[in-house]
Amino acid sequence: MHETLNNLYSSVIPLAVLGVTAFILKQLVANWSGSSNRGPFAPGPKPRFLVGNLYDLPSSDVAHHYAEWGRRYNSDILHASALGNHFMILNSFKDAEELFEKRASKYSDRPIAPVIKLMGWDSNMAFMPLGDEWRRHRRVAQQNLRQDAMVQYYPIQLEKVHRMLQGLLDTPERFDYHNKMLSMSIPMSIMYGHDLKSLDDPFIVAAEESAIMGLKLLQPGYTLINVLPFLRYIPPWFPGAVAQRMAKETKKMADMLRLSPMETVKNQLKEGTALPSMIAKYIEGESGYKEDEDVVGGLAFTVYSGASDTTISATSTLFYLLATHPEVQIRAQKELDSVIGTDRLPGFDDRPYLPFIEAIYREVLRWRPPTMLGLVHRASEDDMYRGYYIPKGTNVFANIWAMAHDEKKYEDPHAFKPERFLDADGGLNDDDRILTYGFGRRICVGKHLASTSMWLTIASILATFTFSKAKDQDGNEIEIKGDFYDSGIITHKNHFQCLILPRSETARRLIQEINTPTF
Repeated sequence: MHETLNNLYSSVIPLAVLGVTAFILKQLVANWSGSSNRGPFAPGPKPRFLVGNLYDLPSSDVAHHYAEWGRRYNSDILHASALGNHFMILNSFKDAEELFEKRASKYSDRPIAPVIKLMGWDSNMAFMPLGDEWRRHRRVAQQNLRQDAMVQYYPIQLEKVHRMLQGLLDTPERFDYHNKMLSMSIPMSIMYGHDLKSLDDPFIVAAEESAIMGLKLLQPGYTLINVLPFLRYIPPWFPGAVAQRMAKETKKMADMLRLSPMETVKNQLKEGTALPSMIAKYIEGESGYKEDEDVVGGLAFTVYSGASDTTISATSTLFYLLATHPEVQIRAQKELDSVIGTDRLPGFDDRPYLPFIEAIYREVLRWRPPTMLGLVHRASEDDMYRGYYIPKGTNVFANIWAMAHDEKKYEDPHAFKPERFLDADGGLNDDDRILTYGFGRRICVGKHLASTSMWLTIASILATFTFSKAKDQDGNEIEIKGDFYDSGIITHKNHFQCLILPRSETARRLIQEINTPTF
């Protein structure tokens, strides 16, 4: 044991010296590279010697802090440097559109984060740097998840949403559970053909535990592995190597989520018991496009991990807003009754004829975006924008929350008002951009799947249920606090109580008579 420790120290200490030296040089360059001949950095807090703005960067409630920076420095574009890295925050949609879309060739990369590989999340397309591997994943995504391909997934989405309605009817107090089941079962079924029966499912348990630890490791300031890459060589059993242990456990579960479903589908295909899924289609060669299993498996992992948590977030926000805004429910239900009546449930063909339901969908995702701060983009070359110097390698973030609450665009932006997306005639206006899906080439690959699932959920629960505040034993309403928490990348509504009742006996009967086929 002593010999092992001695060998470890003899290898780690030189790495540490080199790492710290490189860090100091990098930070010196980061602090002073904005020379006058290139132009100044964007406004932001003044950096300290060596550490830069390390102590200025927020570690929680990040989007709100950066919005406050914008007011403090009177700028929609902000700059900071810390531990040798440059950061740029964009609080304005027009700036994000300019850089991420009009200059996409310069701002479509991702930074290479050592902790991502340690966690096994490097197979997740969302975190991949720009390159051939990412392009292969993107081709498969475009083939399977483009807008006109959604119709093939409609039966699965209908079945899962109808199953959620049955759950809300049977045990409405467990709405959080039913929300999770819905949000996780749709991508699991579409990607893997896995019919989720319970949240105790091994895949779901692994996914939740992996997400909890992984999102913590991605929080700014949680670990120095990304700043001092030599730290990744410290073994997980070494004293104090908490992040390394978390990363190892996260990787074990990520590998399970990526590989085990693939093997399960292969076995089911041999036995003739496989349900239709994207994985099955590729294994059987029915896709018409040849790709490595790693690409297909990686995309399935990307869609599942991205879709489930964001959908849980959006749907819990929806439940909260419906319970606290009865006037919105009344208007939505009048529209539903006038368009589809009360003798059937909404379907995808109804979407163009329900503008207020569409407005609710847009407003839920504007009012509280699941991703308050978009995933980081990396500048792949030096650039100048609005007179500010952006060095190659700068980490550029879109502050989705700030853009969605821009007072110049949205009157009373903190209020929940779906009607802001309607014109004077009651039709939809042209403000159809859902910012939480991201920008440019890095826009969410599953945005169409998320959109159809979320819309159907909104329409279906409003057609069948009424949400209101719960009451105590004396009949008094229990106030619902409007508090949320940030899990690192995704924001979630804290648990609350509410009353969920079927709108009518007709609605109850519709749910009970649903024929839920197996796909």
